[in-house]
Amino acid sequence: MQIYPNQLKDSLKKGLLPVYVTGGPEIVLLDEVRDAIIAAAQADGVEDIEVLRFDTRRNVPWPEVFDELSEGSLFGTRKILEVRVPVSVMDERVVASCTELAQTQQSNVLLVRLSKSDYRDKRKKWYNALRSARDVAFVVADELKPSEAIDWVIRKATELDLRLPRPAAEKLADYCENNLISARQELDKFKLLLDPGGTIDEAEIELADVRNADLFQLLDALFSGDIATVAKRLDALEDQRGNSSGYERRLMTLLTQSLKLAYAKLSVPSTSVPGYQRSRVDMLIQRHGAAGIEKLLVECAQFDSMNVGMARGDRENLFRNLLFAVAGLRAPVLDHEYYWRAIDRTIN
Repeated sequence: MQIYPNQLKDSLKKGLLPVYVTGGPEIVLLDEVRDAIIAAAQADGVEDIEVLRFDTRRNVPWPEVFDELSEGSLFGTRKILEVRVPVSVMDERVVASCTELAQTQQSNVLLVRLSKSDYRDKRKKWYNALRSARDVAFVVADELKPSEAIDWVIRKATELDLRLPRPAAEKLADYCENNLISARQELDKFKLLLDPGGTIDEAEIELADVRNADLFQLLDALFSGDIATVAKRLDALEDQRGNSSGYERRLMTLLTQSLKLAYAKLSVPSTSVPGYQRSRVDMLIQRHGAAGIEKLLVECAQFDSMNVGMARGDRENLFRNLLFAVAGLRAPVLDHEYYWRAIDRTIN
């Protein structure tokens, strides 16, 4: 049966289905659908999550996938198997197998995530077969209409503990051309700039790119490992410190959150990471590994202790040192000129 992302919450309240197939062109919504299904499965007692990715039609061993879901666990634990495949693998036989699996086993969950599909797939036989399949949920994430995109932006702002009046939401959605990935990134930046419960008004949206360019560029450079840009943006922000009050605290909050997600992902690979955070988490894991991330988290805690007067030390130098370390530059010396010499060696 076909359901839409805005119907999924009510569907999950009624109970998990054994098979979910997700597809459509709106990647951000598909990420949300995936996170919601996994969260509901975990709340329902599913303990194991396994992810399989296949790139071509030839590499998808469907019989083995279905057999693994049908077999009972040695310890009686339930599991969810996520299979990511190109949309080209779908045909009526796969749909029939999904339907049979849904009817023969009810304890485990199969989540099939299709690569980006479009309107042409809706004319294919397998698509219509999925729409009418029993005990198989076909979650379709179509591109949102402008009014729906505005509602989505408002809902996301609320989840981030930000107030976004509808006129401002309309302006933000228009600014991002109704691109949900871009809108989510802009909201993330406002989360960094504003206090909890803060309001994003139309004037704030108009000024954001100009007034906060240094902070936004610092944020992007931090996760991408652009050490030279980190140095330049830090100096620019310190020169205008009076106009960027509180940027250190907000930046550290976001950084600590990303580091904690990366550490959790390394410890438990099945950890759910919000879609907008995945690229940051992946870059942190690739650059630092578990030991490096753990060390960075210790330093974040040390900075927090200094902020509230529970630890002594050079708070300003620790802040700079920590940001350079996140970007990939490690040094035992905290001197400002030392960093510029180290940066020159890095980029030349």
